Amino acid sequence: MKIAAVIAEYNPFHNGHAAQLETLKNKLGAESVLVIMSGDFVQRGEAAIADKASRTRMALEAGADLVIELPPPWATGSAERFAKGAVRQAEACGCVDTLAFGASCPDAARLGALAEVLGQEERLQSTLRDGLKNGLSYPAASAAALEEIDPEGAALLRDPNNLLGVEYIKALRETGSGIRPLPLERLGSPHGAAALPAEGFASAGAIRTALRQGAKPEELSRFLPESTIRALDRPLFSDDFSAALSAGLLQLAEDGPEAFLPFADSAPELAARLMTLKPYALRFSELVQRLRTKAFTEARIRRFLIHILLGIRKEDQMKDPEAIRILGLRQDSDLPALLKKQARLPLITKTADVPPALLRPYVYPHHLYCQQVYFRYGASLPDEYRQSPVVL
Repeated sequence: MKIAAVIAEYNPFHNGHAAQLETLKNKLGAESVLVIMSGDFVQRGEAAIADKASRTRMALEAGADLVIELPPPWATGSAERFAKGAVRQAEACGCVDTLAFGASCPDAARLGALAEVLGQEERLQSTLRDGLKNGLSYPAASAAALEEIDPEGAALLRDPNNLLGVEYIKALRETGSGIRPLPLERLGSPHGAAALPAEGFASAGAIRTALRQGAKPEELSRFLPESTIRALDRPLFSDDFSAALSAGLLQLAEDGPEAFLPFADSAPELAARLMTLKPYALRFSELVQRLRTKAFTEARIRRFLIHILLGIRKEDQMKDPEAIRILGLRQDSDLPALLKKQARLPLITKTADVPPALLRPYVYPHHLYCQQVYFRYGASLPDEYRQSPVVL
């Protein structure tokens, strides 16, 4: 292993993430680590708790060599879309030989066998689609599809980290990639755990919940590196975007339910329910609860609303990423020069030199995020045209 890629959100970066980077570089011998990170909005259909430049600095200070952005159409997509977009970015870098990811099951062969079954068995794909239509989450629908053939494998897929690992492997195989998957055993609290543990590693979800409930970053110091504590002075949550979302919903509603259908993760039933509400009078979180039914999970609804907020349409997720947006790098690393030499897509560093079409997917989401930081905290972040890569 020379160059390992890590697909991450770092929402926020915590001690478990730091331990993963340390394992790759100091225990497994990776010469460099490239991070493919979500920008200002993440796969759960939420705003990131800190802006992408701050989270990039967290990763670099913990040992990452280079951070690039997973473009918003894929960063906010379903597990399958998220994995495909990220794997295509890793492949486009032209220098990655290993894709490392956390999983409860660190057995690459076992996860690979599950990817083989789910990717090729049409009957399973049909059952999976039926489960999603009936309101199962993606992990639950995948597990249900596999239950008859491999009950033990179905149990593994109910863990979101295992499922995402399987999706990475599927995406690598679909592209004919030579990148090797490397699952690393996930330590500490399970994914999505809402409560902070008495000791050990806390999940990012538990940390976000504590901050949402009023905890100060320094009160969480046993779970966070110092760089993260410093960067969490202006946390944002999805409800901060309620007014912007309501304005968009109000305008679209004038054209009827059909106006909502082009957006990613939309469905006729969701559009019809949205028309029966007064979305301009509800906060983001309230709207999610009002739209929730047995047929639509909260995660699906959050992604649907985020895609309306950001203007992300279904066709945007069907394409491949067209550029590599560099968010930050270490000057003492050889990786930036190697990426410049071997990348198979245009590199975005100085945005003034970039054709507008390549920059377009990144601009509006970041400017909207900057706007909300200013409205809530009175702080001005550099916009997409003035934000240079973070350099350590």
